[in-house]
Amino acid sequence: MLSRVILAMLLTVPLIAASPRRPIDEYQLKAAFLLNFAKFVEWPPEAFENQSEPLLICVLGTDPFGGALDDVVSGKEIAGRALSVRRVAEARQAKGCRILFISGSEPRSALSVLASINESGVLTVGESESRAPEGMVINFILEGDKIRFAINTAAAERARLRLSSRLLSLAILVKK
Repeated sequence: MLSRVILAMLLTVPLIAASPRRPIDEYQLKAAFLLNFAKFVEWPPEAFENQSEPLLICVLGTDPFGGALDDVVSGKEIAGRALSVRRVAEARQAKGCRILFISGSEPRSALSVLASINESGVLTVGESESRAPEGMVINFILEGDKIRFAINTAAAERARLRLSSRLLSLAILVKK
């Protein structure tokens, strides 16, 4: 219940709200979202080689997070798995990634990136201007000064991911 409240609060935090002296950065919030998404996703058993394998979050393309993503996941665990961050220049380097953030700087289409991954159990997260880019599981959308997200349930099913109904209820668009 507390996780749902925290996730709901993240949805309503304006990008510039926190303090007049120190605004909240868009990518600090997106980093927090990625951490919280991991709490509401169940990966297929074969996604991990063993129980001690970390949950790897990868960033494909130019890294817009700076140190924010590393800071957010530092020392955190989800379901007994340590969290780790890796930057990749090409989708084929994303083997073992369980969350793949595809940066808006990535020039290739989401479909070509997804085709080159060729691995189930990958939660793909993008930041396309369209609400539900083909094949992407979650897409960040800026609405005014708020960050929202859309979920493509068909893409989640293809990736063999089970998304919590609590996460689905917070999405602004659930494409089936």
